[in-house]
Amino acid sequence: MQTGARLPRKAWTRETWRRLRGLVLALVVLLGIACSSPEGSVTSPPGLIPPPPEPGSQSLPMPVRTLGNSRFRLLGLRVGVAGSEVEVLLDSGSAGLRILSSAAGRFGLERTGIPSTVTFADGTQFLGVLARAPFSLGGIQSREPVTIQLIDQITCVEPLVATCSDNLFGPGRPFAGILGTSLDERSPDRNLFSPLTRLPGNFRSGYIVQTGGFDSVQGLFTVGLTEANTAGFSFRQLPQVGSFPDGTPIWRDEALQVAYSIGNTSIQNVLSPTLFDSGASDIFLNVRLLGAAPFPTSTLPPGSEWRALLEGAFDYRIRVGFPVTPSRDRIFVNGNQRVQLLGMPLFFNADVAFDIERGRIGFRLR
Repeated sequence: MQTGARLPRKAWTRETWRRLRGLVLALVVLLGIACSSPEGSVTSPPGLIPPPPEPGSQSLPMPVRTLGNSRFRLLGLRVGVAGSEVEVLLDSGSAGLRILSSAAGRFGLERTGIPSTVTFADGTQFLGVLARAPFSLGGIQSREPVTIQLIDQITCVEPLVATCSDNLFGPGRPFAGILGTSLDERSPDRNLFSPLTRLPGNFRSGYIVQTGGFDSVQGLFTVGLTEANTAGFSFRQLPQVGSFPDGTPIWRDEALQVAYSIGNTSIQNVLSPTLFDSGASDIFLNVRLLGAAPFPTSTLPPGSEWRALLEGAFDYRIRVGFPVTPSRDRIFVNGNQRVQLLGMPLFFNADVAFDIERGRIGFRLR
């Protein structure tokens, strides 16, 4: 998903998608998947309730899923694909809709013979073909069919079977695929990008992710930006770096330079490009990009002080607790990705808006 040094476009998209998506899935999916609330819970945790729609905008319920033995958290969203409605992983760090063939409907589905294969660094491999299908979100129909990946098979590549995350997707599992909503180019297949750009009218202008906080079981996904629903956001501009084959602009959404500090280390206000990724359960740093040697532990230990500052947008601080809590204060430090990655902990502390038409990302601290 991320790069630091610029690679040729074709190589960069493959390298980014394979390396970081594999890193994220390998770290967050450990021994199995379980969707449940804490044992012994008497009352339901809070959740956000969708407000009445306004013209050109609609807010949809967005489940906050607690997963795996470590109980990390990710976001789900129900979408319509060729007449079938399924829940997919909401991933602002990748681009394009990838869905299991068995989960997609058949209405208007045009399966091609063009193979589409993605191999993640953890050994998980999606094999399938490109297809075109009608897409809908909350009853809002796409203006035209969108290009998707139909996943026919999910395998684990030797010798990485132990870290394979194939159990995240499939029948009886949390998600039927991935909805990648990145503003950037993140797929080896250049015709595979965010299907939100195919919604009608103002609905395609952008989207807002509101989790409701760490204890929430339901957030809101708002499609269509308006003056009212973006009030209070601090926006930062992204550079445009080209266009997709149909003319949709490509915005470099990993370009924002965030200043990082870690207490009692040499890392103090060090700027580094950063991706804001709802598909990552935690915070993933590459401290070598911050001028430091690899740390002796894979995550920051309890008591550590951590800070991320984006001028004019947010000043986000974490004191790591005991025990360390996944998706709240778990910060991986020895990654190999080429940018820093702020995942679900940030989304639990801020509403995040992605402006598709104007190429901006906005933050509103909770």
